[in-house]
Amino acid sequence: MYKCLHGIPVATVAINGAKNAGILAASMIAIGDNKVKEKLADFKNSLKDAVTKKDEKLQDLGYADYLKQM
Repeated sequence: MYKCLHGIPVATVAINGAKNAGILAASMIAIGDNKVKEKLADFKNSLKDAVTKKDEKLQDLGYADYLKQM
């Protein structure tokens, strides 16, 4: 990004980062919508649970065997 004008908030996400863009948009909407806020919290918890499961598997297998399964 070359230049951002003062007073104009800019949010950037990665190319092919549609999921993160969606989370960012939902986070903004959740400021004024409790239903979206609850659903977003549930979604983020599901992401945390998925990472925890992957970490447990990594710890059990070791990195070399874990990578072989990918």
